[in-house]
This record gives sequence, C-alpha cells and structure tokens, in this order.
Amino acid sequence: HARAMGPHSAAAAAAAAAADSSSGPRCRRGASLRAAALLVAAVCLICEPLCFVWASASRILVAGRASKPEPLAALAGRRRPTRAEGERRVAVRGIGLAELADVASGPPLSSSELQKRAVLRLPLPERVALRVQGPAGESVVEARFRRAEADSMLVEVLGASGDDGSVELGEVGAEGETETTWRVHRSTFATLPEGMPLSIYDTTPSAEPPPTADGEESMKYLRLRSSDADAGSFTYDGIGGVSREGCPRELDGVDFAFTVWSCAAGGTCRVVEEGEDLGALICEIGPKTLKEGLKSMIPGETRRFWVPASVEDRRFGRPPPESFLPGGSLVVDLTLRSISREAVFDYKMSPEARKISDERENSPGKVLLRAMGVGVQVLPWAWFYLQVQQKQVGATFDPHL
Repeated sequence: HARAMGPHSAAAAAAAAAADSSSGPRCRRGASLRAAALLVAAVCLICEPLCFVWASASRILVAGRASKPEPLAALAGRRRPTRAEGERRVAVRGIGLAELADVASGPPLSSSELQKRAVLRLPLPERVALRVQGPAGESVVEARFRRAEADSMLVEVLGASGDDGSVELGEVGAEGETETTWRVHRSTFATLPEGMPLSIYDTTPSAEPPPTADGEESMKYLRLRSSDADAGSFTYDGIGGVSREGCPRELDGVDFAFTVWSCAAGGTCRVVEEGEDLGALICEIGPKTLKEGLKSMIPGETRRFWVPASVEDRRFGRPPPESFLPGGSLVVDLTLRSISREAVFDYKMSPEARKISDERENSPGKVLLRAMGVGVQVLPWAWFYLQVQQKQVGATFDPHL
C-alpha cells in the first residue's frame, strides 16, 4: 500500500503513525498529572491548609470565619452574662454641652409640659440632661427621670458613686429667667448643691433619627460628646486598608460603655439594657452602623446609633452565644473608652462559643467552601505545570523518526 501511494505519501503515513504512538504516553502523562493535582487538593482539604489566613485556626478566632447571622428566634433568651453580685454598672454619661442642642428633643422642660403629657397619655422622658450654671461655668449632668408632681421633679444622676443618686428639683418663677426654671431642693452631690439653678432637657431618643444626625441612610448616628483625643494620620490597618491611628481597627478590642434603647412602632424608646464591656471585639459586632461607627471613633467620644429592625446580624462584641442585641428597632449609645490593638489574637473563647465555632467550621457548606478555596489555589498551578510538560514533550518529538 505504501509503494502504491508513493514515497512522499509513505513518509506522511509514517509520521502520522509515530504521532499516534507518542500521543498515547503523552495523554497518559497528562492524566497522571491531573490525578496528582486532584490528590494534592484532597490532601490539602483534609489537612486544612492556610487558605486565606496566615495564622492557626485556634488563634484567628472568628476574624477569618464567615459571620452568618443566626435567626432572631434562635437568639431568644440569650442575654449578656450577669455581672458579679454587688458590682456596680456603669451607665453612659456622654452628652456634651456643645452637643446638647442637637440631642435635646425640644425646649427646656417645665412642670406644665409634664402635666400636659400625663393628661394626653404621652410618654414621659426617660432620660434628662441637667444644664447647670455653676461657679466654674456651664456643664451637663445626665440623669434618669423618676417622677414629677405639681411643680417638683425627682431624678437620679447617672454614675453616682453613692448608694442614692436622687436629686429633688423644684420649679421656680420665670421672671427674668428664660431657661433656668428649676432649682435643686435636695441633693447629696457637691456639684449640685441646694439652691443651684438649672434647666432640664428631654434627651430620650426617638425611633427616627433627627435631622441633625450624620451618616448615610440606615447608618445614622448622632454625636453626643466630642473628644479631645487626636485621631492621628492615616495608616495601614492590617487587613488591606487604611484607618486613623487613634481609631479602632477590624482586629482590635475595645472597652466601651453602652445603653440600648428599644423603640416601639409609635416611635417611643425605652432603655432595655445598659452597662459596659471591657473586652469587646470589633470583628464581632454585627450591625454595620455600629461596627463602622466605632471604627471612626476616638477614645472619650460618645455617639448614638440607630439600628433598623431589618438588621439580622445582632452580635454585640463577642462570639456567639455570649452577647447579642435584642431584636426590633434599636437606638444604641456607645462611649469608647480605650482600644486594645489586635486583641482578637489573644481572645479566649468560652466553651460554648468554641463549640458553636467548631460546628460551623465542620458544616458541609464550610467544607465545600474550603474545597473551592483549595481548588482556586492549586489547580491553576497544576494546569501551568501540565502545559509546560506538554511543551517539553512536543519539543523533543522528531517527526522524521
């Protein structure tokens, strides 16, 4: 058959036969490389390599894990651990004199205004600010509203060091006095001596942010007190971005005092929880408005944040199930007191939080996610190696043999 085809046709047939004979080992070599790549991916998946984070799983805590919010029904009954018996809770005392006009929900309170609210069944103030005109100048003292009778009022000063923080106030005549309509009748505080004149403002928040609030929609906040601390210049934040030197970062811990308000459909809000957290983690704060707000605050500053009811991730500074915000529409007052750099690496998880974290890491979805991560990292290199091997085989092939 080769003699009938001629010498050139015979040479072409021989070359084709040689190519077919060499393609067999080359295909088998490619199949072996693909099998080796898949074996490497399987081994990496079992051993859990450092995919995405360069730290051991026991140290990165939750900084590298996905934060999937739990349904609100699953959070029912979970509250912040109770504080030690006899330990005094520290409330937020963060309203500054310069910010009082933006925080107050109207003109100074009077006894007639309080009586009008009572007759119309309107909510009475839950928090008030006492604007005091003392010898050293003006100052603001925040207090809880207790009750009002005729022309008298009883308030409780926040953060009082004594057992009784009550201060009794009485309304006085308004002749010559446009704002100072109250005087101290009974007090145990040196800063609020009897007879001192003052004005009272309602500082209870509403479900809707006031026009003076800053921030984008669904991320509104109001500054209650400014700080003299220096925010510093912009610097690398450790996770691929920049932030102010004096502000918290994603992997930092913070010490803050807080007051949580729950707001009803009618717009009225009431305090449901207040206290402090000495070791909260920025990366474990779920609501974006709180996390991003804290990351722009400096120590000594106080802000009020509005958290919409649609927010599902309610983590509040600690891994589940240690700390959660209640459901519904909320207003959260935060006073940043100090920052602990990269505290996430030294945080000690509770046994309950460790168990939940392990369950999440071993869930089918997380295993599939890690497999995809391994594939993204390993398979391109395996494909590159395969192409190089094929080129080397093609370079050594001699069509004249």
